[in-house]
This record gives sequence, C-alpha cells and structure tokens, in this order.
Amino acid sequence: MYKTSKVEIPKLEVQWSPVHKSKFITWGPDIRMYEVVNTTVSEGSKSSDTPKGLLLSSNTAANLLATSTNHRYVKCIDIYPKPDSETMLAIGHANGKVTFCTFGLATVNNTLAGLELGPISRCSRQCNAISWNPVNYNLLACGLDKYRSDQCIQIWDVEKSPLINTELSPGKPFFEFGTGDTAHSLAWFNSSPHVLAFSCNGKTIRCIDIRDASKSTNITQTRAVYGIDIAVYNNNHIVSYCDNSIVLWDSRHLEKPVVTLTQSKSVLKVQWCPTRQNLLGSLQKDTMAISLHDMQQSLEEAEPSALERTVHPGQGNIHLTSFSWHPTHENRLLAISQTGVLNDYCVFERMTLNWSTTSNIAWTYGQHNLKFISDKDLVYSSFEDVSTIIKMRAFSQYGIKDFAENAKLVDDPIIKNVWSWLDLNRKVTRAGIVPMTPGVPFPGIKTVLGLDSGTFLAKSELKHVQWIDIQGTVKTYKSSAREYALFLCDWGFDRNNTSHISIVLKKLENENSYTRAAAIAIFNLRMRDAIEILNKGANQQPHLNMIAMALSGYSTDKYSMWREMCSITKEKLNDPYLRAAFAFLTSESESHDAVLNEDGIRLEDRIAFASIFLSDTNLSEYINRITNKLLNQGNLTAIFLTGSSPDLVPLLQRYLDSTGDIQTVSILALKIMPSEIVHEHPVMMNWINSYREILNQWRMWNIRAKFDISLKAVKPPPQNVFLSCNYCGKIICPITDEKDKDTEKETKVPRTKDQNENGSNNFKFTSCPNCQSPLPRCALCLAHLGTASAKVPTRKTSGKQTSNSSYVITGQTINSFSYWFSWCPTCNHGGHSNHISDWFKNHLECPVADCVCRCYSLDSTSRYCSV
Repeated sequence: MYKTSKVEIPKLEVQWSPVHKSKFITWGPDIRMYEVVNTTVSEGSKSSDTPKGLLLSSNTAANLLATSTNHRYVKCIDIYPKPDSETMLAIGHANGKVTFCTFGLATVNNTLAGLELGPISRCSRQCNAISWNPVNYNLLACGLDKYRSDQCIQIWDVEKSPLINTELSPGKPFFEFGTGDTAHSLAWFNSSPHVLAFSCNGKTIRCIDIRDASKSTNITQTRAVYGIDIAVYNNNHIVSYCDNSIVLWDSRHLEKPVVTLTQSKSVLKVQWCPTRQNLLGSLQKDTMAISLHDMQQSLEEAEPSALERTVHPGQGNIHLTSFSWHPTHENRLLAISQTGVLNDYCVFERMTLNWSTTSNIAWTYGQHNLKFISDKDLVYSSFEDVSTIIKMRAFSQYGIKDFAENAKLVDDPIIKNVWSWLDLNRKVTRAGIVPMTPGVPFPGIKTVLGLDSGTFLAKSELKHVQWIDIQGTVKTYKSSAREYALFLCDWGFDRNNTSHISIVLKKLENENSYTRAAAIAIFNLRMRDAIEILNKGANQQPHLNMIAMALSGYSTDKYSMWREMCSITKEKLNDPYLRAAFAFLTSESESHDAVLNEDGIRLEDRIAFASIFLSDTNLSEYINRITNKLLNQGNLTAIFLTGSSPDLVPLLQRYLDSTGDIQTVSILALKIMPSEIVHEHPVMMNWINSYREILNQWRMWNIRAKFDISLKAVKPPPQNVFLSCNYCGKIICPITDEKDKDTEKETKVPRTKDQNENGSNNFKFTSCPNCQSPLPRCALCLAHLGTASAKVPTRKTSGKQTSNSSYVITGQTINSFSYWFSWCPTCNHGGHSNHISDWFKNHLECPVADCVCRCYSLDSTSRYCSV
C-alpha cells in the first residue's frame, strides 16, 4: 500500500506525452507539466527520506517542471507528437482560437509559441476537439461549433504560412469541411493519416479523405458522437460514446455498430490501450474505478460481446475525472481524481497459464515476456503439487511392490497406515484368524461385525473383568465377531497372557510411542505396565514422570478426590492418548464418549476400545456414525471400516476429489477389489486408465508396463491375427472367444477325428467351416492349413513334392510360432514356417513341383539371416 499526495489546485484532465515517456500534463484552471521519477520510498519511511514531488505509486513520484496560467477557458489540448522535439501543446479555447504553449523552454518550435490559429474577423465559436496528425506532424485538426455557413472542421499546416492572425494577414486553414455543421470529436487514422474521422450535429459519424473531400467516405447515423478514438493495433476499429452507451464501429462497415456496451452511469471518457490489442478503457461519472473492456470476443464470435472488468487505481472513496494510457509502457495508466489526486497504476493482465504433464508451469507476462517455473525450482515446492509426489512414488515403484513396501514409500501418515493395515488384514485372513467373506477379499470392521447387513452376527456376552494390578472390575463385552474386529485393529492378543501383550507394548516403546502404549495398557486393565512405560518415556519426555505419579494414585472409588481432580484437569493435557486414558479412568457412563470422540487417537485404537467396552447397540451406532463421517470427509482411514466392500468406491472417489491422488486410488482399487468387479466398473477403470495415461505422458514406459503386469490392470488383448478363407474371407481358426462359444455350437463344421498316441481326440479341419471350400496344404508335410492335431507330421525328403512322397511323424507339438502357416506372396505356395525354413536351407527354388520361384531370396530377412 502507498499514500498519494494531493495537488494544491484541482486538475481535471491528464495526458501522457507521446514523445517524452516520463512526462505528462494536467490541465484545468491552469496547465502543468510533470516528470515521473522512480523511487523506493515505502509507506513506513521517515518524512526526511521522502522525495520531493507527488507520490504516484509505491515506486514512482512526479516532479513539477513547469506551470502555465496564461490560458483561459481551455476546452481541449493535444501534445505535439513529433519525435525528438520538446513538449509543445496545441490548446483549443472557448472562442475558437488555437494557441501553442512551450512552457518557455528553448525549442526549435519557438516560432509557434504564442501564435494563434483561427480567423479574427468572424464570430467566436467554441473549439470542441483538437488533434495532431500521428504521421504528418505538421497537420493539426480542429473541430468547431456551428456558425452560419462556416466550416466546422479546420486542418492547419503549421509548417506553412500564413499563421499569424492580424487584420492585414489573417490565418487560413490548409483544409476545411462541414459547412454549417457542429463538430463534436475527431481522430486521425494511424495507418491512413490522410483520413479523418469526426462526428457532427449530434447525429452522424463521418470519415473523410483530406486529399479529396468530394469523395467523402463512410458515414453513419448515431447519437454516440463523443470521444471518438481509433484503435492503435486495428486501424479499422473506432469507438465513441453517448450518455451511458459505448459503441464500437468498423470503418469498413460503418452502417451499423459492431457492439454496443451499456454502462450503469454516464460515460466521461473512452480510450484504446496503445500497448494491448482490443483493450478499451472507459470512465463513468461519479465512479472510483476504470472499466476495462476486452473486445477480442466481440471481433471473433458470431454474436458480438465483450469481457469486462474494473480496476481501482485510486485510494479511498475519491471519484475519478480522467485517465490516460501510457504510450509505450505496457498496461500502464495515469488517473486523476476530482480533488486532484494522481495515481500511477499498472493493469494486471489476464494470464494464459500452461501446466505441462512434466510439471513445468509457463505463463505470459505481458506481450513480450514468458515466465517459466520448473518442478526443480525451490518455489515449486510451495505449490503442493500432487503430480510431483505421484511421479516420485512411481519412480520408487510404489504400488508395484507389496503392501508393507508401499507403506515405506509414502510420507503421508494416513496412506502409510492404510497400507500397513491392508498387510495386517491379509495376514489374519490368510491364516484363518479372521474368516473370509465371499466377494470381499479384505473384510473391514463393519463386515466382520455383520453391520454390512444391518445387524450383529451374534449377541455379545457381558463380562466383568478384574484389573490385573489393582482392585476393581470393569464391564466388558465379548463375542467372536468382536474378536475378529480386535485382530483387524492389531489388538488380537490374549489379554490374560502377559507375554502376548508385552510384545505389543514393547513394539510401541521401540517406536517411541510411550503415551499410546500406556493408554493401550490402561484400556487392557494393566495399570502397572502403564506406569512403567511412562517412567521409561520420561528419559525423552520428562513430564511423563508426573503423569506416572498421578496414575499411581488411581482409585476405583467413584467419589474419591483423585477422580474429582483428574476429571477437572485432564483437558489441560496436550497428548490425546493421555487425555483418553484419564477420561476412561474417570468415566461415569458406559458410552465413553470422551475416549471415542478423541480425534487425536488412531482410528483402529478407538474401534478396538469400542469393541471391548461398548454394548451391541452403542457399538453399532458408533461404527455407523464414524463410518458416515469419514466417508463424507473422503478420509482414506475409512477403509478400516469398509474394507473392500462396495462402500469403498464412493470413499475413493471423495478422496480423489479432495486430493487428486489418482495413483493411490487406482492402486488401492486394483489391490483390494476383486478383479472381475474392477474391470466391469466404469469408474474404477477410468481411474486406472487415467493413471496409466499419466505414466505414458511422463514417458515412464517401464513403470507403466510393470504396473500392468503386477497388478493385472489390463486384460489380455483380444486376438488380432487370424487365418481367413481365400474364398469367402471368413475366419478359419477354431473359435476360442467366450462370447463366440454359442455361435460355435450353432455352426456345423465338417471335422474328422484323429486319434493321437495318448488316445485323446483332436479335431482336424479339412475345409473352411463357413463355405466348405478345401483348405490349402503344407507344400512339404501335406497337412491341411487348419489342422489342430497335437502332433505335426514332418517329412524327410531330398527332392520336390511328388504324389508318392513318404512322411515321418516326429511327434512335434504345435506350441510355437514355428508351426504357423507362411506363404510366398509371389507364387502363393507355402507351408508351416519351420518346414519352409528347413527346405530353403538346402534349396533355392519353391518346394512345389514345376515352380521355379526363388521364394526365400525375395524375403528381405534372408539377407540378414545369411550374414
């Protein structure tokens, strides 16, 4: 943020100099010229460090160069556009005179300073518009009010005489037009500097060629006759306004407007941006914002339209009166308010952002700059792009390896815990500890408890269990279904066997999970073990000594002071497992809500606790409630509850929607869902194909191939090589596709049975099963092309085929490409591939009698095989 300074005298209009890029003028009661300088002054700087002049923005200020108070009743101003010239203004007055102002500076244009353009003897009339020619710098166009038969358009040549207005030598314009009319606004065409667009009489816009005024060009009837401006990048586009309407015209078809933009308030000014194509700025009355109209769409679409937005260059609730685009600095403008506050503002362009499949980001920064961020740049890590995480996991063969290995390859604790749980689930189901459920390879908590069907598998048995180390009992529930749930939560140990539970607690101690181990010990009614674990953890966390001391004073008496004080202070504990442990010890109800609603505890620990201490009704309600909550959140931990049941699909979809992790979703679907369900489910196949496509785009061909092989993500491709009949063109091979078996049963194929050595019957095709035409034979073994025998006869011969050739059965099985049928495209003779290749090892000509074709020499592969 920055502060702006208030000009002493209000300035109502502002204009950048087209020649000096750091200068601008403001005018109202007087005319001032400023120069912009760069500054690094910030808002918190001391006043002694503040530079002189007006602060325009956070890094620019304006120094006043000159002031002119000699001009009264100024109606319009334009700055001389000739390069390498000093600042000179052409000023139009209310009496129709045009004067030149050079602020008293030494300049080559001093001859024009103080001169006036306009006839002296005629009646005074107001000068409404003035404009220098952007190419022919000597031409100046003036638009005047109506007076009898006088011309309203005057074009002066300032390099030719006479210019001095005296009674003896009156000034004379170079060109005049518009007898008895009133000119409201005018503008030169940039690419056609001899053509002038102007409006007159409040009802027409006209384009004239000053070389021949009799050939007046286009004209249109309209009320939008004010503020005519010609686009810099498209010389055919003209803009004007009237009241609250902005109208875009095409000079080639001036009969009707291209588009009309209706504004909420009266328009004060419109101006094309000189550094941006089709960007139009407009200012409305009593507004603090400048409207930007992107006319690109209106010039391309069938139905013209425009993209509109607003920018607020000013500070506070100050109404703007004018603005001016900088002639060369991209999207930069200067705005002035009715109180004289100036603001230098840069319009942020809409970016065209491109995000490549290789995680590189490129976007446009103006017209001449293109910015680029690679995934190797340090700033990229702040984007939290999931695609880079997916790529790193893919390189480490995440998903291709086993469950336990997948858990080691991810940093996300939730995903890591899911893979660890799937590994545990597979172990206990394969070992028969947890029964398998048909159609659910990985049963979840709801499955083993029977909640998928809405009811428990069996009623639980209520038991009062004694604490191991202290006096008192606790109400617990037991059933086979609950035991299965405890095994899935990794609490499947004998609670009466000290060695079993000690192994679990020791494992947690080695992981430095002292508070979790202590809480599990308490939930299993082992107070002494919990205290010892906390004392061990005090070496790393000294405050655990105090927690152990507090636990040592536990009493089962519901009215003891210990219970009262712990109930009050337990919420101040930072560790969720310690809060849950004290909540369990001080609980006065059987719902144990304080433990079960503790989100800091891992889900499997809360479910295991519920499986021990909640009644059937409360357990069912809790499991259903927590499942719905996690499913709605898209929390992947819900897999503990759903397993590979149908509820898994909506869970994975919600997780994908919130994280974009298509990799984990695809791998989980393939790993834990039945393959036949996956391939028939369009949503899951869409995930898998999307992930495969990502790997292809990254050119990770080997990873993609391993993904396909190890996970069987892709069905075996259908057969795409067939033998067809030369007569009817239909397939000759036996039908093996499951979908075609019914067709095979209905097709009557002439076959003969051939008994092999093992006594099994194999079918031999002797003709096309469709048109009954005879099939070709191998030129050497004379077996039919369609023979499906397990043994292929081979013949040992040294000469060409004859009618009494002898054959020797070698017992070779058809199981390789060697027994595919091949033929010569020249003579159309052929046979089994291995027979043909054996023949041409010793012969040059075709094995068919009377055929002299040298088949093998025609094959390009023969040249490589002979080397």
